[in-house]
Amino acid sequence: MRLLRIALTAFLTGFSGAMMPGPMLALTVGQVAAQGFVAVPLICAGHAVLELVTVVLLLLGLRAIIARPAVRGVIGLIGGAALIYMGVDMVRGATGVALALESHSVAPMHWAKVMVAGAAVCAANPYFLGWWATVGAGQLAQFAPKTAGEYLSFYLGHGASDLAWYSLVGVILVTGRSFLSPGVYQGMILVCGALIAVLGTAFVWTGIAALRGRAPAAGPDPGVAADG
Repeated sequence: MRLLRIALTAFLTGFSGAMMPGPMLALTVGQVAAQGFVAVPLICAGHAVLELVTVVLLLLGLRAIIARPAVRGVIGLIGGAALIYMGVDMVRGATGVALALESHSVAPMHWAKVMVAGAAVCAANPYFLGWWATVGAGQLAQFAPKTAGEYLSFYLGHGASDLAWYSLVGVILVTGRSFLSPGVYQGMILVCGALIAVLGTAFVWTGIAALRGRAPAAGPDPGVAADG
């Protein structure tokens, strides 16, 4: 169950970045219009490779220190606070967010170039590095993974949120359906933002517990937050 809870928590927090309009959405819209739904998994694959490198670099820097409750608590507090801020910001700005799916004439790219572009548009986005330096690092500190399966659960759970969201966008573009109206999209952001803020509060609480020396050695169990 711990593997599932880690994956579900990573999946939920991943939407804090995936659902907000940005350069990856623009790339997806353009390439789906140019060559169809196949562009979606290619873009997400390139993005996933970049995130794998980011996670590995974080682990190399965090592995030796997250075993210390005090350090894990501080990192968890930072990550939790960042989640609360993102969640509240999503809730406050939900009514003003628009999902622009208008496509412009672009040339289809070779599959390898699409993957590279999926990584490049995120590497060039300051939000990407900021998210991993705060929320991503905070989650790793909170979970304190000890096995390859736990690390994999975190990585796959996070990546699944990107694939799920952009697959939905791709289906809308390919089918021409309008079931994701502005009101529905804004409602999704509102609900997701509220859940992320609650999850961030749970992270802050467990970070405080770690600083007080009451957190379990293997890291807090995120099951309660994930089940929400």
